[in-house]
Amino acid sequence: MNASKKIIERLKCEFSWNDIKRLLGAIFIIGLFLSLFFVSLNDSNWLLQVASSFIFTFFIATSIFLVLAIAGPQKITSKPKRYLTMGFLILIGGWIGAFISVGVFYVISGYKINMNPSWFLTNTVLSLFFGATCTGYFELRERLEAAVKKLAEKEVNEQRLLRLKTKAELEALRAKVNPHFLFNTLNSITSLIPVEPKKAEEMVQKLSSLFRYTLEASKHEFVKLKDELEVSQEYLEIEKTRLGKRLDYSIEMDESLADFLIPGFIIQPLVENSVKHGIAPLKSGGQINIQCTKNANTCQIEISDNGSGLPLSADGNGFGLSGVKERLALYYGDKYQFEISNEAGVSIRMLLPLAAIETPKLDKTE
Repeated sequence: MNASKKIIERLKCEFSWNDIKRLLGAIFIIGLFLSLFFVSLNDSNWLLQVASSFIFTFFIATSIFLVLAIAGPQKITSKPKRYLTMGFLILIGGWIGAFISVGVFYVISGYKINMNPSWFLTNTVLSLFFGATCTGYFELRERLEAAVKKLAEKEVNEQRLLRLKTKAELEALRAKVNPHFLFNTLNSITSLIPVEPKKAEEMVQKLSSLFRYTLEASKHEFVKLKDELEVSQEYLEIEKTRLGKRLDYSIEMDESLADFLIPGFIIQPLVENSVKHGIAPLKSGGQINIQCTKNANTCQIEISDNGSGLPLSADGNGFGLSGVKERLALYYGDKYQFEISNEAGVSIRMLLPLAAIETPKLDKTE
């Protein structure tokens, strides 16, 4: 009883429903092959011969299938021993199936088959041929499935490595953004202390709120658009304290975009570039405009100024521009647009998808 249970469990483990369907398909093809080559339509008993072909094919193939499944010769490591064992088992299974077929055929048709030496030889050759063919097919299929599985695992590992690489790049860029911004702000405060200490004090108070935002933003991948605009406004207020009437600005936002999530510190560095390269060098100063609008399925963010323009190429090689572009590329891939116009001042336009995107998690638990 225990032995039969073990055999049944082994069969369940070794073969799936797909294997059984493939076996039935092989039986049909072999039965059809035997019928085409060994059955004569001129014979009055041709229908009986066709039935005989399929009966014998079914029981012989099934017997070989079960014998191999129970014995499990695939586990033999030595190839010569494995193939010899499989050949012997195929013969055993073929003969068992042939004897069963003779009995079943006799019960169904009442016709007794003459099991002479020629019959045994024919059965032996056909069992070896078709057994080896089917066994080879199953073995090749298993190898193919193993190769496909290995490739899938390799692809998963490559995606994981790419994800970790992207995570590291994003963390490195974020580590550069915050000190860069704070360093420039502190420079502005330092320049005011000797000449206008009260304004410097006001800037320190504004800077404290920027510190809070910086610390909060560093904990999250994304921030709300309205929060990013608020920190940009704080920065502009600090610079306005330093530059006075030489700096004017306006910020406009479609209210429906207030809670739209964007990577932190992608607007402020661009505003900082406009102040530093566009407005500050001019004695007459200028104006910076920030506009956030919906454009089809995108959020359009435009930062423009009427200053002296960038002292860099139109592609923007400074950290502010290149850092923003690198981070956008890492987050959005090819699903965003970044355009720079360097005529009559500078205009930078970003188009970000409104649809949610998959991004590498930057939490410390990963």
